[in-house]
Amino acid sequence: MKTSKNLLEEFRSLDGKAQEAILSQLQQEFERGSQIFENSKKELSEIKSHKPCPHCKSENVWKRGTQNSVQMFKCKDCLKWYNENTGSPMYNIKKKHLWQEYLRHMQAGLSIKRIAKVMPISIQTSFDWRHKILSALASKAPLKLGKIVECDEMEIALSNKGEHGLKRKARKRGTDFKRNTADKRVTTVQVVTAVDREGNKYLKAVETKRLSSSQINKAIGKKITKGTLLITDEHPSYKGFVKTKSSIVHKPINAKLLKKSTDKKINLQRVNNTHKQLDDFLDRFNGVSSKYLQNYLNWFTCQKEFNQMANKVKTWCLAILTSTQAYDLFYEFKANAVNIRT
Repeated sequence: MKTSKNLLEEFRSLDGKAQEAILSQLQQEFERGSQIFENSKKELSEIKSHKPCPHCKSENVWKRGTQNSVQMFKCKDCLKWYNENTGSPMYNIKKKHLWQEYLRHMQAGLSIKRIAKVMPISIQTSFDWRHKILSALASKAPLKLGKIVECDEMEIALSNKGEHGLKRKARKRGTDFKRNTADKRVTTVQVVTAVDREGNKYLKAVETKRLSSSQINKAIGKKITKGTLLITDEHPSYKGFVKTKSSIVHKPINAKLLKKSTDKKINLQRVNNTHKQLDDFLDRFNGVSSKYLQNYLNWFTCQKEFNQMANKVKTWCLAILTSTQAYDLFYEFKANAVNIRT
């Protein structure tokens, strides 16, 4: 029987082309076995043997056997049954053995159509899987931001990419964008962005022409803690928002007078830099439908953390397996979403 050392020596004796072919075959075999998913499940079960009830959030549950090799649970409080995949993107997925490969392609930046071409799945399945996965990232948003927060909004043209039955002629991306129209039709999405000095980010898409104080409050109000120094521009809606939060210290700045300021800590450099990075991030997708924009904002927020991890696919697996609301979020989007056709 050959040892790993013998196999490694044989591998080294091959030429580069043969080594590449073997690595490709090994990668495929590894992904078919979904070992990263299985190992991630084991790690999570060692930390916590019971999955909290996705219906009532209770942890007063017990295991009730398996069904098709999937662990079943029953909640002692609401008496509802569920399994280890309920609420996660993996719920009701028939080709789970392909998800490990799909995640690798997604992490590598392949488009929805390109992944469908290199894998045995349809474009519609590729689209659905991407957004089920991205819906899981909503739970990774920071609960609270730090004591110094920069906040500003980034305006993006409203996109109906992929939709059918529009009441207007189809257009190329960005060619007929008008910020203000004579009617009440909304043509823009405002991405409210809050960044603290520790690097934590929270981005929320709001479909509106102009941000109001109530919309700002709804977007980031729960993320701001008492005593926070909030740095914004002089947009009147931020002033209105702060009036409802007496515990927040507000520092509005004028960009023209900023260079003359003696306090160099008061600036919007982090949030402006975030907007530049977001613009570059979205550009690679050749336009994002506004109905799915929040999913991509969640992806953008998590990408730095994911890229820092040695095993990126495993990081995605853990995010998927620990999600309890992704399934419902996906179908909430789906109710008004685009339908990809091949």
